[in-house]
Amino acid sequence: MGVNYLVLGFTSLYLGGTFLYYKYAKKKGIAFRYKPFYLLAVAILFVLSLYGIIVGKQFF
Repeated sequence: MGVNYLVLGFTSLYLGGTFLYYKYAKKKGIAFRYKPFYLLAVAILFVLSLYGIIVGKQFF
């Protein structure tokens, strides 16, 4: 179960930082340079780890 919390922590930090950078880039008018595939992969890992915590299953 601890791995789910670890993955959830790292993915939430990544997604939170990405969101803050998106807001900063939008405010400054610069290009947002994150690849959508990476964001989708991290979002899927986030959802899987959150689901694993809720149901009590080990996914990773």
